Amino acid sequence: MYECILKNRHLDDLNPILFGEEACAPNHSYGPRVRDYVLIHFVTKGQGTYIQGGTKHRVEAGEAFIIRPDDITTYYADPKDPWTYQWIGFDGRLSEQFCTLPPVVRYKTNWAKEIILLGRDWSTLEYLVAAKLFLMYSEWFPNLKEKNDYVRSINDYICAKYGDDISVEDIAEQLNLDRRYLSRTYKKSTGVSIQERIVLYRLSKAKALLKNGSSVRESAHLCGYDDVCNFSKMFKKYTGMSPGKWKNSVEAAKTLLVRSKK
Repeated sequence: MYECILKNRHLDDLNPILFGEEACAPNHSYGPRVRDYVLIHFVTKGQGTYIQGGTKHRVEAGEAFIIRPDDITTYYADPKDPWTYQWIGFDGRLSEQFCTLPPVVRYKTNWAKEIILLGRDWSTLEYLVAAKLFLMYSEWFPNLKEKNDYVRSINDYICAKYGDDISVEDIAEQLNLDRRYLSRTYKKSTGVSIQERIVLYRLSKAKALLKNGSSVRESAHLCGYDDVCNFSKMFKKYTGMSPGKWKNSVEAAKTLLVRSKK
């Protein structure tokens, strides 16, 4: 038996927990057991039985059995033709999709074996394993159409392009959607318009630049404002003071903090 317990990096989408392999002895059993992550066993030789929720499933080479979080499961090797399998355990947002699969499936690629072949001598092992999990996800769910999250897509676009001259029309074109529909959907979900979100994000970045010593003009240009007067107008509208005055107040607060520590 070989098993590697990974450092939990708490990755959002697919977060690897452990992997391993075992050539089981006849009648070797494991369970009953409950886990809080998805665990997939890829059977490469022999056969055995997987019990999930009181139902028995015969599993043979070329098939994988899927253990879902909170399921009480037991599995044991055949007495005459015991199985050999490799496994990979993981959680994360996308792991929920694997829970929609049948308890036993046939596989094309043994991704657990691919992961085992990586070895252990990597300081970035968890990220390499996560990369393999994404490849497995794309192989197992090639035609999956996730529910469109327009709010997230819009916010991602703004984060990536806030320093450029962007508009609601640009975002709608990028997402291939009607501008009016996109605007209504976003405001209904967030309570603010897309244009206002652009302004708020730019101003949050501008504040960070001003706080770190950038001039008003430089901060304006870096945050997508070619017109410094327009930048100052928007800044005052949302903060109650001009960018220059805001910058001075921050610097004054820093000075007082330094003095108080002496």
